[in-house]
Parts: sequence; structure tokens; C-alpha cells
Amino acid sequence: MILNLQGQAYKAIRKKIIYSELEPGAKISEKELEKTLNIGRTPIREALIQLRNQELVYTIPQSGTYISKIDLKSASNARYVRETLERSILAECSAKIDDKGKRALEAILLETENATARRGISDFFQLDSAFHRTCFEIAGRGEVWTWIEDHATHFDRFRWLRLEVTELDWQKVADEHQALYDAIVSHDLDELAFLITLHLHMAIDEQEQVMDHFPNFFTEDSQIY
Repeated sequence: MILNLQGQAYKAIRKKIIYSELEPGAKISEKELEKTLNIGRTPIREALIQLRNQELVYTIPQSGTYISKIDLKSASNARYVRETLERSILAECSAKIDDKGKRALEAILLETENATARRGISDFFQLDSAFHRTCFEIAGRGEVWTWIEDHATHFDRFRWLRLEVTELDWQKVADEHQALYDAIVSHDLDELAFLITLHLHMAIDEQEQVMDHFPNFFTEDSQIY
């Protein structure tokens, strides 16, 4: 699908928000975005309206537009939806997976190991999502993944910051993906249900460390549960 200029601006600014290139609480410069994105002011303003409707930016009259802080209540809801849906969708993935699907997931696992070894944060982040998205697609639920992704921006912002905390182990994520794959191909549905709950609870277990590293990035009384 070819995006119009507003769509391009929206995706580009949203990505900058997720990757904390536009930090929570920072004031937005429309002129700087025009220059950086090489897109005119009108599409950028339209994109900012869309982002404001999603509560990713906010405007203070006679002051300017700012990046919203990360809302862990919203992140928690996204985590809950994913955990609830992925239990059944991974079971569907296990039932439907063929050699093509196995090769696709194996390629992602290999690339994830390579990204882990070289500490390629952007590649690792994208491969993490790619693994789950591919499972949804194998299950015939790609549209469901798109819906989740569109509503999980605060969770994705947290996931990105987690990778920037050097004490937290990337290999743990890669190992859990490998374990999920093994359970998928062996059709071990009880193990799959256990593993996806364990995997997505990582955000709960590690939130305190992430918030300690980025204390000004979160709304007050934020918590993933």
C-alpha cells in the first residue's frame, strides 16, 4: 500500500516516538520535522492531529505541541490483550504451520541471534515483533496483529526502552522465542500457553528497572499489571 504524505508523516513521527527519538515530554518543532522528513507542513500538522487523537502528543495553548509520556496503564492493556489472544492464536499457528512457515520463523530466530550478538537494537526490536507477527500470519490472523500493533504504541515504547537498559538481557527474549518455536512445531499446546504467559510477563517483571533508568518518561503512578 502506497501511503499519502499524511500517512508517511504519521508513520515516521510515530516511529520516532516509539524509538524515543522524540523523547516523552519534549516539545515538537514542526519546522524540524519538515526538514528531517522532507514533508510539507500541512501533512505533518494532519499527522500530529491523528497522533493527538491517539494521545501520543498533546498541545498546550500558546506554548506548543509536546510528546506524551508513556502511559503504562495503556501498555498494560495492550500486554493483556496480547497475552489473552496469543494463547489461542499460537495454538492455531501450531495446527497450521507448514515447512514454509517453519523456514520463516527459523530465519527470524537466526537473525535475532545475530542482532543480539552485535547489539543491533533497531534490528532486534523489529525482529521481536516480526516473530510474533509471523505466528499470527501463519495462523491466518494477520489482520488481528495489525489491529493490536495499531493500539499498542505505549507498550512498544516500553519495549524499546527495555532494550536500552544494558543490565537487561536480550538473550532472554531470543531464548524464549526459540522455546515458543519448539513448542509450536512439536504441537505442545500446554507448553505454548505457559511460555507465552511467561514471555509477556517479562514487562511486569522488569518495569521497575526500566522506570528507574527513565524516571521522567512515564506518567505518574504508572504500572504494568
